[in-house]
Amino acid sequence: MSLHRSSAWPLTWVAAALIVYASLHPWTGWRWPESQVFSWVLPKLGFEVANDLVANILGYLPFGLIMCLAHLRSGRGPVVAALLTVLAGSAMSYVIELTQYTIPSRVPSITDWMLNTLGMAWGALAALTLHALGLVEAWHHLRERWFIPQAGHGLALLSMWPLGLLFPPPLPLGQGQLLPRVRLTLVEWTQDTPLQAWLLPADPLTMWASFHSAVVASEWRPLVEALTTTAGLLAPMCVACAVARPRTLRLTLLSGLVLLAIGATAFSTALNFGPTHAFSWLTVPASFGLLLGALGAAGLVGRSRKTCAALGVLVVLALIGLIHLAPVDPYYAQTLQEWENGRFIRFHGLSRWFGLLWPFVALIWLIGRLLGRETHYPDAHGGQPRMPS
Repeated sequence: MSLHRSSAWPLTWVAAALIVYASLHPWTGWRWPESQVFSWVLPKLGFEVANDLVANILGYLPFGLIMCLAHLRSGRGPVVAALLTVLAGSAMSYVIELTQYTIPSRVPSITDWMLNTLGMAWGALAALTLHALGLVEAWHHLRERWFIPQAGHGLALLSMWPLGLLFPPPLPLGQGQLLPRVRLTLVEWTQDTPLQAWLLPADPLTMWASFHSAVVASEWRPLVEALTTTAGLLAPMCVACAVARPRTLRLTLLSGLVLLAIGATAFSTALNFGPTHAFSWLTVPASFGLLLGALGAAGLVGRSRKTCAALGVLVVLALIGLIHLAPVDPYYAQTLQEWENGRFIRFHGLSRWFGLLWPFVALIWLIGRLLGRETHYPDAHGGQPRMPS
């Protein structure tokens, strides 16, 4: 079995969280179901919506694919991996359907459960097909040559980074503006209690603007935008250089991240505000920030992975600090939430949570890489084990 830590298991848990979030959205109006309504045998609805039927299969298919690959990666046989995948997905779907009895806006259905199970089976079949063709094993060999053994969570982080860009941040690539959201949540939780006075200013209308107008004058806003874009681009690049081994691979990853940043942001802007506005975010400060980020990434190519992790910690901290200098408009999020063309990619607002939390998760991972040790691993050509640089 490979010594490398698989990224399939972290992605499996992320996929499970996505499904639970979407299945129980909007997470409000919880109530204990009445005894005459609740049933361990799921009901059959009198009508079915075609879009929902397709969504049930497509929603669980990638989940089944990733979970089955994770089982295969753990050394289990194809039959056992497929059975465990289908059973686990079917059980999770059944529990979710039962939980929907407690949400007024959700209706449990045996059809949904059957289609979810079918999606898991299709995903497991796809994983077994990839395994039979040797593609999974080929990827494992390439990964052993390209990445460090502890790269699993880092690769999962890189794969989730563009998802946070699907909900347009306040500034280009500016993820991590979590504090206003936390403050608003605390205000809601402490409503009509003495604690709310500690969270609200004397004039609640100034809650969103007073801090930013006092700290960031208008002449400094272009600089803040440029530096935020720079840090937003450098953060995933530091993660990539902290796990990649060959310099050529680092160059490829860095180039791909630049293209991915531009493409994901343009795609998101086009779907949220219309195709004609796809590149409206690419202002002079943002363009300058992308250039600085690319130049800074070029300097990472020849650095050790420990150095890249240390620089990554500083970059992510700078990103979190800078994005909190950006003004927060409470009507901005509401406008995006109501924009019909963007609802698909926002996934019930989940993409926004990816953007809010990604820098903090990356910060924890980078600190772990900085403080942890790298395992000895064999040379790519079968030589003696050596320590990574």
